[in-house]
Amino acid sequence: MERAGGMISIITPVYNVEMYLRQCIESLLGQVYRNIEVILVDDGSTDGSLDICKEYERRDPRVRVLQKENGGPVSARKAGLSAAEGEYIAFMDSDDWAEPDMYGRLLDKLEKENVDIAMCGRYEDTEFYSKKVCHGIAEGRYDKGRMLREVYPRMLTGKDFFSWGIFPGQWDKLFRRECLYDFQMRVEDSIFMGDDAACVYPSLLCADSIYVLGECLYHYRQSTGSLVKQKGGERERFRILYETVNRFFTEHAGIYDLREQWKRYLLFLMVPRADSLYTGMDKLDYLFPFPGVKRGSRIILYCAGTYGQRLYRFLQETGFCEVAAWVDKNCTALRRQGLPVEPPEVIAKRQYDAIVIATMFAGARKEIDRELRMRYPAGKICGIEDKAVVGGDVMRVFGLV
Repeated sequence: MERAGGMISIITPVYNVEMYLRQCIESLLGQVYRNIEVILVDDGSTDGSLDICKEYERRDPRVRVLQKENGGPVSARKAGLSAAEGEYIAFMDSDDWAEPDMYGRLLDKLEKENVDIAMCGRYEDTEFYSKKVCHGIAEGRYDKGRMLREVYPRMLTGKDFFSWGIFPGQWDKLFRRECLYDFQMRVEDSIFMGDDAACVYPSLLCADSIYVLGECLYHYRQSTGSLVKQKGGERERFRILYETVNRFFTEHAGIYDLREQWKRYLLFLMVPRADSLYTGMDKLDYLFPFPGVKRGSRIILYCAGTYGQRLYRFLQETGFCEVAAWVDKNCTALRRQGLPVEPPEVIAKRQYDAIVIATMFAGARKEIDRELRMRYPAGKICGIEDKAVVGGDVMRVFGLV
């Protein structure tokens, strides 16, 4: 027999995602916990997404469809939140999906543990593989005192650059409505990168208690497709994001001062995009944060994630270094997506000056470094140096000082 509980409003911005939309909606309507409303906010789609939304609205009374002109995900979330009737609020991206018990599990923790926010881990999924990723905070209930001691000191980023404390995504969390509403409504509509963080971290700072669930219940779809493209206006959007959230953290520094962590988090987003954020990046060596690698070196580029793709394109366009090989353990899947990536075994067959580990994540860098040192000279293995990323020159270039 289903446990009685409050209604959950699940808000899903929708824009030109007809290929994945049915899987997303079906995963919501198939939840074990039935007392939900699914708010599909069509943000001016030009494909068949709106027709799919309306189809499900006709089929299930728990589905509500809102239509609006295209304004981006922040404006869509605001529209959905304004219309939501639930006591609890959740979000889902329209190309993702959830395990059948996700919202019931989160609600159970939120109500029984009497907390403001409950969260779980996620699966990072591509067409070819699925990886479990959990928050950097141990499972359990955290009251305000414990948050001050154990959560806030590493909530955005840990000691190393870059390591997560709590992920900024809205989609792996369940919020009490009053804990979220004002913060979501304050986020600037123009922000497209970091918009989740602009709502989530202020909500967490002001929450009285949270619960972290150590299981992965959300499926976050990742694309391993073509090289990440530049987007016009990124620099201005990042400026707005930084200043908006920094003002809030300044006003609430008496709870816990998160401003330095916020700068490091912004650098995590901005450094991989330096090629589009800063004209003349190739003339500024400190925006290539590998001090052990000289300009003009012949390198092995290791990793083909977001940062690896941007870095590969930058090197190809500028000739800052010559890429002898671009390698990744997931080369088979990446090659199917059109990326010229080879298996790590080719390193032994190439001539090179350095192996550059092109990932921003501290944990992944350490693991790759450890594996490489077992086969190749330690002096030729180069990862990102934290001081090169968070130093004053880089901070000034990106407007963070």
